[in-house]
Order: sequence, then C-alpha cells, then structure tokens
Amino acid sequence: MLTEKKTCRDELLIAVREFIKDTGKNEFSINEIVTFMNNQGTMFKKGTIRNHIKYRCCANAKQRYHATNYDDLIMLENGLYSLNTK
Repeated sequence: MLTEKKTCRDELLIAVREFIKDTGKNEFSINEIVTFMNNQGTMFKKGTIRNHIKYRCCANAKQRYHATNYDDLIMLENGLYSLNTK
C-alpha cells in the first residue's frame, strides 16, 4: 500500500485546523503547534515548522527568508497566529 507523502505545509495546515477545532479559537502560538504536531508524530523538525509558520505560510510575514510565501496564516502579534479565513 502506498502512503501519500505530505509536505511540511500540508501537515502544518492539517494540524492548525485540528488545533483550532480542539480549542475553539482561531489563534495559536508556534510552540502550541510544534507540540501538537510532535504529539501527532510529525517527521518535521521544530525549526522547519517554525520557519513555515513565521515566514513561508504567513501572509503578513517579512519577505526576507523565502521567495515563495503562502497566505495560509496571519500573524496577530509577535508569536501569536491565526488561520487566514479570507
């Protein structure tokens, strides 16, 4: 049986949606999602997840580290994020 490989972005978005559903609020810290993903058995390292949240998947991130950015998340304040619902 073939298993589908997921990118860090794929896994991150699944984890964020599940975390929001569990907590009932559309906000989270990086550490909360890292812990959540680790508890789910992610193969991605903390630094990779952190970079995806802060830079690669954040609509209002500073454009300094990665050329390709996605607008999946929004930084509400330093260290606090939400799923972009627009």
